Amino acid sequence: MSIQELAEHFNVSALTIRRDITQLAKEGVQRYHGGARFSSNSTMQRQLAIAKVAARRIRDNDIVFINSSSTALLVLSQIENKYFTAITNNGKALSLSIDPRIHLILCGGDISFPKEALTGEFATSNVSKVTATRCIMGISGISTDVGLSTENLAEVAVNKAMLSHTAKEKIIVADSSKINHKSAFSSGDLSDIDTLITDSQADSDFVEQLQQMGINVIIAEA
Repeated sequence: MSIQELAEHFNVSALTIRRDITQLAKEGVQRYHGGARFSSNSTMQRQLAIAKVAARRIRDNDIVFINSSSTALLVLSQIENKYFTAITNNGKALSLSIDPRIHLILCGGDISFPKEALTGEFATSNVSKVTATRCIMGISGISTDVGLSTENLAEVAVNKAMLSHTAKEKIIVADSSKINHKSAFSSGDLSDIDTLITDSQADSDFVEQLQQMGINVIIAEA
């Protein structure tokens, strides 16, 4: 696919695709001059399938926290014909082409590149002043002993604030590579979440464990 075709497919700007294409090459995408080719069942394909399922969980008039995860951010580009407010600490949201019915709010804070995550006391304080109806959160790892984990210490406080200030459904979006994986910093317990959306390659024993804990596990087919 060309850069422009990728931008249209994922409903983001060509600038965003160019900026992220090096990372895409690490995740099952073959890079060539002016574009990229998806390999079979690539990570990006699985993330897009997960994002589409998560998008269907959103309701009109919701207030939704979306954290700095690339999978969580993809959800915004998959939503149409719904009026709701999205509050995010992902600066890349400004590059998205989204439905004009979505009221997008950046929480502010210190920005770190290249991820463009907004963190720090200012971001955490602003998130803590809101009670959201739903939270859509991507993570670096999820396991039974550590729970939710991230590679970035600065993001922990914002992630925890989003979880603790969500009144209804707390949704984790994580492809199978994140399942049973432990990253450096814990950012929440399994008891904090209601729903996990993952793909068909997720470890079946882990999925069963979560279901026994009362967590709703949804498998997105790529």
